[in-house]
Amino acid sequence: MMMKPIIYTSEHLRTEPKTRKVAEAIHVALEHLNVEHRELKNTNDYWCRDYMPVRLFDDGTYARYTYQPDYLIDDKKLHHYITHQQDACRELKLFTPTDMQIVFDGGNYVRCGNKVIMTDKIFCENPKWPLLYMIQHLENALCAEIVLLPWDMDDKCGHADGMVAPLDDSRVLLNGCWKRRAPDFHKRLLRILEAHFDVVELSFDCKENKDSWCYLNYLQVPGGILLPCLSENATSENDIEAIKVFSRLFPHSEIIPIFAKPLIVDGGAVHCVTWEYMERTEKSFPSDNIPHINDTKEPL
Repeated sequence: MMMKPIIYTSEHLRTEPKTRKVAEAIHVALEHLNVEHRELKNTNDYWCRDYMPVRLFDDGTYARYTYQPDYLIDDKKLHHYITHQQDACRELKLFTPTDMQIVFDGGNYVRCGNKVIMTDKIFCENPKWPLLYMIQHLENALCAEIVLLPWDMDDKCGHADGMVAPLDDSRVLLNGCWKRRAPDFHKRLLRILEAHFDVVELSFDCKENKDSWCYLNYLQVPGGILLPCLSENATSENDIEAIKVFSRLFPHSEIIPIFAKPLIVDGGAVHCVTWEYMERTEKSFPSDNIPHINDTKEPL
């Protein structure tokens, strides 16, 4: 079955004055690559990666969850930013046989073949679940082995997609931003990941900017990499070096720089504001092997 991705962004990315140019740059890049782009309605902010369902398989199978992150739920003044997943998906024809029925965040989901990488912040968001029971539940719901990374407490969101990215089913790209400022933490991440994957470390041959972590938060689409950059024309030393590195990592993809500073100042980049919808190009039916666990209950 042939699949093609449609890249969605929230309409807020285009309508918010500070991110309007980012939305335009993403749209122009996708048009250039002949990748279809659409907008999500019924959303309350532009960080759509966080509240949209997570994709289990390339056949367009997704899992639902409850989006009530503590970094929004703990402050009543921020409640209006919480997007209800059901509302955001209202106009989409998604196949979602699995409802995880836990508090989850799509930014804390990195799939690499039959494994899913996430940070252990998942336990803080679901304190009623015993640790081993939660891991078993996640593996059943996501049809994957769970690889847990320690939560970088400097990141209130606790997202894994700023830490690692999949290169293929057996290799992951590890952000090198901790190597200098938190070497022990970096070694800990490396040790955990090397037990499951071949690890490629993202590093640059120049003095790294404090925001150089952003480069790992890229979007990969057929034929191209949308790479977040720190300068408007990608002329800064860090941007030039990052483009060189990603050109070596993805020799068959066009590297398209996206000026993402308006997102980076708030702790995210291109991957955070995009979401892939796999649309079937021919009539087909999903596998009967996918678990239906909509009736899963929290432990007492």
